[in-house]
Order: sequence, then C-alpha cells, then structure tokens
Amino acid sequence: MRNLILEKIATLFLYVMIGFALFLLLRGHNSPGGGFIAGILAASGFLMYAIVFGSEAVLKKIVVNPRYIIGTGLLLSLISAIIPIFWGLPPMTAIWGTLGKIHVGTPLLFDTGVFVLVTGMIISIITNIMDVLKWNS
Repeated sequence: MRNLILEKIATLFLYVMIGFALFLLLRGHNSPGGGFIAGILAASGFLMYAIVFGSEAVLKKIVVNPRYIIGTGLLLSLISAIIPIFWGLPPMTAIWGTLGKIHVGTPLLFDTGVFVLVTGMIISIITNIMDVLKWNS
C-alpha cells in the first residue's frame, strides 16, 4: 500500500541527510566530523529511502553499481596516500595547497574517499540484504 506522506518524507529525508553529510565531511579534521560519520549519515538517508521505495529504487537513484562507488572511494583514498611520495615525503603525509582563499589538502581527499567508500559499502549491504529477504518487492 502506498503512503504519499511517507514517500515525500523519505525523499526529503534523503536530501537533508546527504546535505548534512556533506556539511560534516567538509567540517572535518579540527572539529568532530569527517568522512566516516558523513558516509554513515548519507547511507542512512538511502536506508530510509530503501525501506519506503525498495532496493531497486535506491539503485536507480544512485545510477551506478555500489561496487563502483566503493572502488572510487578506495581509489581516492589511495591517491591521497600516494601524492606525498612525489614530494619525497612519507605516504599519508598531509600536503596543503590553496584554491583562491580556500585551503585544501590531501586529508580532504582522504576523507572524501572514506565518505564515498562507506556510503557505497552500506548501500551495497542494504540492497543485498533487501534482495535476499525479498523486502518490499
């Protein structure tokens, strides 16, 4: 049975959670926040969406296979670990630069990789469990 109010709330919840997750991702290192908790929050929005609409709707919403999302997160984190080697520094050393007045560095790239990895992993787990249990099909 369809519930229009629940569907609208789930859709709104998804976008609010993704927005708040991006805020926590960018808030980052000097304050509480970062890639892991941001990934969990983004995935919780997708969890609510999956409960209401089903796992197929989540897979249509994210467009790409969650495995590719996981791989992208791993690649971003790996790149952030390798970049310092080109400057003769040990891996995982923070390198900072500026884009205009904004300071960006390899820790932000690493946190973004963790964010993408955690979000993709949880979405993959949720959709696989829902498919096995034939939840909301």
